[in-house]
Amino acid sequence: MLSSNIGAAEGTFFSQERFIRAVARAETPNVRVLKLQSANSPAHLFGLEYTRTHNRRSVSLAPYGLPAYPTGAGQLQESIPGLLRQLKSLRTTGFDWNVRFDHHDLAKQLDQPGLTRIEGTTHVLRLDRPYDGLFRGFSETARNKVRRAGRHGIVVYRATEHLEVEKYYALYEKLITERTEWNSTYKRTLFDELFKVRGVMLLVAKLDGIIIGGGWFIRDGNSSFYWQGAMNYQYKRYFPHYAIINSAIRYASEKGMASFNMGASAGIQTLEQFKSFWGARRVACWTFVWRNPVWRSVARIRSAVRW
Repeated sequence: MLSSNIGAAEGTFFSQERFIRAVARAETPNVRVLKLQSANSPAHLFGLEYTRTHNRRSVSLAPYGLPAYPTGAGQLQESIPGLLRQLKSLRTTGFDWNVRFDHHDLAKQLDQPGLTRIEGTTHVLRLDRPYDGLFRGFSETARNKVRRAGRHGIVVYRATEHLEVEKYYALYEKLITERTEWNSTYKRTLFDELFKVRGVMLLVAKLDGIIIGGGWFIRDGNSSFYWQGAMNYQYKRYFPHYAIINSAIRYASEKGMASFNMGASAGIQTLEQFKSFWGARRVACWTFVWRNPVWRSVARIRSAVRW
């Protein structure tokens, strides 16, 4: 089991105002920032409220299937009931609350109010030794491809200009057109907004001065999260993606983070294998779901009337 060193006062990055406001600025006009505050403690978290017809709303904690954890929570058993009461209002059609792999304390509290619990998995590399030791723990395949990327002249560095975001997004758009099975894409405005947020890092790989790949990494308390990546597949033989992941792991290790979260693989075997090359192990994470029984009944009645 992975233990968490994240302080209760810190919460998780994805429930903090700076992240939620950045996402809201990139969303449609029917989205607003929502702050939930516990009456019995300083605990609070930010989310997104999507307005619907008939004065309804749906709530996203947090967006894109990312985990949520209240800031300033202290004793969770004192704060979670008040937060859930605000979420379970008559206006709310439903919400999903995703819990990070090492937030077992939060999962335990959300189990108690009778929410529907869905267990998923993510792939996590424990940063429990210096980078050199981590590198030796990579598979021979990963080590060889990292070295070959260096011999090919691949250079990885942290982007500092919006022009680099623009060039990365061009790679991302090209990849989207080639991968028609992708069922969700991100707007350019979202990348622009997140690039300005402290804790979000874009690493880019260059070959002969040309950006041929990139990856977004987010510092979530004591864990680094690999959010999204893209590359120009014409340069796949130079292994830019291996160079980027290696650089991100080195950065997280040198910053004293406890883990490197590579995310879920949706049952795709090639992704599972790729993540295993780095020594990442599959661990449990959770989603707690609530759907308003009132609005579900209304939907059933409407469906019956249409018949």
